[in-house]
Amino acid sequence: MPVYNFNCKDCGSTREVMTTHAQAEELELMCYSCGGDMTQAPVMTLNVIGPAIRAKKNEKQQEERAYFAKACGHNYACRCGVKLKKENPFKQEIRAVHGFTDEF
Repeated sequence: MPVYNFNCKDCGSTREVMTTHAQAEELELMCYSCGGDMTQAPVMTLNVIGPAIRAKKNEKQQEERAYFAKACGHNYACRCGVKLKKENPFKQEIRAVHGFTDEF
């Protein structure tokens, strides 16, 4: 649903109203500041939000995938190349916090 701007004739304050085009043409609003009449401001731009947001989100995801890709072809969370050469020094603390009794 589009958002229309309304301007006060007397004090110049503005107010946004989310409504249909037909209802925006018929609305008669009263200014919160001075009590004057508010008229619909001319529409300067029109934003189509849904498809534009999805397109921008997809573009950003593609950029992130390309940026964080590793030589193995996986993303940044991949552990293909991570091999521990010695035991984790915090192993006992982790076991105590999570209550593990078996080796992991």
